[in-house]
Amino acid sequence: MIQPLYPRGTTALAGLLLAGACLHPAMAQEDWPTEQDYFMDLPVALTATRLQQPLQEAPASVTVIDREWLDQSEARNLADILRQVPGFIVGRENGNRPIVTYHALAEQFVRQVQVLVDGRSIYNPTSGGVQWLSMALPPEEIERIEVIRGPNAAAYGSNSFLAIINIITRHPAETRGEQVITRLGSNGIRDLYLRHGGTTQQSAYRLSVYHREDEGFTGNHDPRDNTALRGRFDWDLASGVTLTSQLGLTYLDNGFGSATTPEYPEGGFTQDSGHLHLTLQDNRNPDALLKVQYYLNFLNLHDGYALDPCCPVERDVHSRRHDLEVESHLQLRDGLRMVWGGGARLDASRSQAYLGHNRWVRDHIYRLFANLEWSPDRRWLVHLGGMYESNELSGSDLMPRLALVYMPDAQHSLRLVASRALRSPSQVEKRFNERLAPPPMSGVDLEPEEIQSFELGYHGQWLGGRLVSDVKLFRDRFSDLIQIPYDAAYYRIGTDGYFRNAGDMNLSGVEGALDYRPWADLRLRGGLSLLDANPQDPEARRQADSVPGHILHLGMRYHLPGPWRLSAEYYHYGNIRWVDDCRGPATDAGDGFLDLHLRRRLGPETHLALSLTDVLASGYDTRTPASLPPANRRGTEGYVSLSMEF
Repeated sequence: MIQPLYPRGTTALAGLLLAGACLHPAMAQEDWPTEQDYFMDLPVALTATRLQQPLQEAPASVTVIDREWLDQSEARNLADILRQVPGFIVGRENGNRPIVTYHALAEQFVRQVQVLVDGRSIYNPTSGGVQWLSMALPPEEIERIEVIRGPNAAAYGSNSFLAIINIITRHPAETRGEQVITRLGSNGIRDLYLRHGGTTQQSAYRLSVYHREDEGFTGNHDPRDNTALRGRFDWDLASGVTLTSQLGLTYLDNGFGSATTPEYPEGGFTQDSGHLHLTLQDNRNPDALLKVQYYLNFLNLHDGYALDPCCPVERDVHSRRHDLEVESHLQLRDGLRMVWGGGARLDASRSQAYLGHNRWVRDHIYRLFANLEWSPDRRWLVHLGGMYESNELSGSDLMPRLALVYMPDAQHSLRLVASRALRSPSQVEKRFNERLAPPPMSGVDLEPEEIQSFELGYHGQWLGGRLVSDVKLFRDRFSDLIQIPYDAAYYRIGTDGYFRNAGDMNLSGVEGALDYRPWADLRLRGGLSLLDANPQDPEARRQADSVPGHILHLGMRYHLPGPWRLSAEYYHYGNIRWVDDCRGPATDAGDGFLDLHLRRRLGPETHLALSLTDVLASGYDTRTPASLPPANRRGTEGYVSLSMEF
């Protein structure tokens, strides 16, 4: 039986998409806005190609969560904010740990999504994925979040596989003075944020302390206690030359397990992590920007529980990452510009539990990248880019992207994008097989996962820019998916299982997003994804089952008369079976997740907010009653926040 490329009805939608763009009359060349007009009036993307460009010129589907949206959000966790990004699946694992993925492959680590903070990757080289709990980055320090919804390895290398989340923090000059935020609520919620910022003639700085605490899910043993210290310092070394240094330390104490489930006893883990990030930028020549950055990430995790008093189990992990990168922007001539650069990275891990010894293992990664943007005239843009990567874990390979953008006028654009991306094995995946015996397990060699992606997209502005829409049709082909042996022993991989490449899958669908401002005091956002996954062999059935049929989000920000503001967010996804939930049945979001926030301004820089989260709580979040570990029983929570700036 021939499977349709897209879900039923999307062919007609594609025709409307193309016809709509063609119906807009072409503008005379002299009527087009200048580049300066674009940057002043339109939202820009920095992450798609590493070049600053208006969203409608980007060779990717881009969602921007701007400062206005963040300022009115009372969310305690960054993961909850990402529920407002089309196509994102957000849930919580045992121990109240967030799971964040795009479209598919949802499991406890999610190794296929790249997350950056000001260009610094926080991807964990040991197990892969992102330690969301240890980020402890408050929304008050974030300027914007850019999400590339689709592969972008051409710009950021392997593991930029399904999507990229780039968190751009605020300049210290924008956060001068003191700020205090306190939060108290049900379920033991006790949060505190303290910030101090200042400026001198040639520098600006920000220091902050962030503490979060709660008791986790009802019926589970998963309390959380998280404290972070952060600092950012910016110096003007000379006219047009700046040095930015950022550092952070985080401590996390988290429980997990259940007293009523012998197979999953109570335990806990503690984690201390930190980073140092230095960026030197020279933009004295506007046609030849140069940036050099270095960062160090470290993580020490102590993870343990006891099957019985005499049999403790420990899964400690230590990881380090050093990364050095050089990036150059060049304006070659009118209508032709490029970015190119290279980098070197050292990843190191140590874990007796996962690597079979207590020695450090090290892997080197070297990269060269370039992206060329050519505009033969005002209506056309050609993007050609790629990343060449030499990786000790997965070998050497090229990850290219070719995109064509057509702009019939200044408000509408069509894009056609073809790209290839890889997801290299983590150090645990690659090296776990080496400790297994007898053969053939010890001889199994992992190849990187591969995705070939094709996208037809439309970006448009209507009603004088008050309505912005983005629609895409896409088809992704996955191959060499890495099968994780969770069936061997749930969360405790045994010697009867090993990692291997097996399984191909096609994923196609349609996805749309709207951002509408009917008037100045009201803003509405929404997104809908319709997805269709087809495993090409039985080995990929588990990954295909991790794709819900639909993902929906709705958001509202309303400035009521007087000092009041109301915001609401709704989120829902269809049936899904988590990749690592080998025993539980498929589940969905039930009645969906609804969060409500009411805020009142008490003074120029003071406000009080009441928040109700998961108002429609029913059933379970992520896990179902039949699964192990035990289910996360959902419940409505309420908390009060007080924010004061001096």
